[in-house]
Amino acid sequence: MNLRCNVCSIEIDEKEVDSHIGTPQHLENKSKISTNGKGLDKSVTDMWYKSLG
Repeated sequence: MNLRCNVCSIEIDEKEVDSHIGTPQHLENKSKISTNGKGLDKSVTDMWYKSLG
């Protein structure tokens, strides 16, 4: 089954998820996600970003 990485906007095989999240492309794209606090306190991006920590 293919899953979509919303950070990279690509389809990846479910078996490759763990290896994908460590790729330079994914890490670079993730670092570009803005969590500047504008908008709602509970934005999806902010909740997702905090869940990774």
